[in-house]
Amino acid sequence: MKIKSVNAAPTLCAVIFLLLLGSSLIKPESLGRQNPYLSVIILELLIFAMPALFFCRLRGSGYSRAIRFRLFEPGAIPFVLISSITLIFSTCAVKLWLYTILDKLPSAETVVFASYAGSGGYGDSIIFASLAFALFPAITEELVFRGIMIAEYEDCGVPAAVIFSSLLFTMLHFDLPNFPVYLVSGVLLAITVYACRSVLASIVVHTVNNVFSLFFEDYIWNSIIQPRNIVIFTFIVTALTLLSLSLMLGEAGRLYKNYGAYGTESPYVRKKEDRTPPVYAVMTIPFAACFLIYIIAVLM
Repeated sequence: MKIKSVNAAPTLCAVIFLLLLGSSLIKPESLGRQNPYLSVIILELLIFAMPALFFCRLRGSGYSRAIRFRLFEPGAIPFVLISSITLIFSTCAVKLWLYTILDKLPSAETVVFASYAGSGGYGDSIIFASLAFALFPAITEELVFRGIMIAEYEDCGVPAAVIFSSLLFTMLHFDLPNFPVYLVSGVLLAITVYACRSVLASIVVHTVNNVFSLFFEDYIWNSIIQPRNIVIFTFIVTALTLLSLSLMLGEAGRLYKNYGAYGTESPYVRKKEDRTPPVYAVMTIPFAACFLIYIIAVLM
């Protein structure tokens, strides 16, 4: 018997949450001296990719279509570029507003990957660092949250799919101060998937944002943020965020206009009578388990 989507999706997340929480017990130095980045990549594959692939296998053949695992059209490239810029500006804007409220930048996540990333310089291992902390996290997280989670929660409607996939993605990071940052990121990445009709588009956008965060973000904060200019800098970044967001939504409108002109189908649209009420998704035991794991991780 097929497990209902509102139970299956958070069950997969709960498994990943537990595996990720367990990874926080691994000390960075235990990953190996030769190439610890390779060890991190293997951990990412074990924590995210293996459960996700097993889940897809259980869902049967043709599930790759449901999770939109396909190339995006060349006409979507401008949208992908603008979406990447929007994600960078929006996360910076949210962090700046949090900075003005908390009087400090929110700390990074505490799982083993972030712990190792912050343990020293990258030196001549920039390529390995990019793979371990930018590309592979983007691939595995997008496969799970913008691929599987969106596909499963679409039984509750598209808005619910965006909200629940973004909420679970946010809880994944076990980082309460950065909760708004990851929530905004999740929503923008979900919009990217729907606009381009491809999870590969959100992988590209996520990778670009990860590269920025990995190599440039700290430099910008350390070089630019000063008490005397924080307010004006916050408003400038916010204005740029709103401008890029308007361009992003405009491009999305252009893409959908083209879809309509060419008669492209929308297989994710459900009739109202066929939808599962979103409230049922919140009331499931697996979803409650995800929330409980998140609370425990935050308090640890």
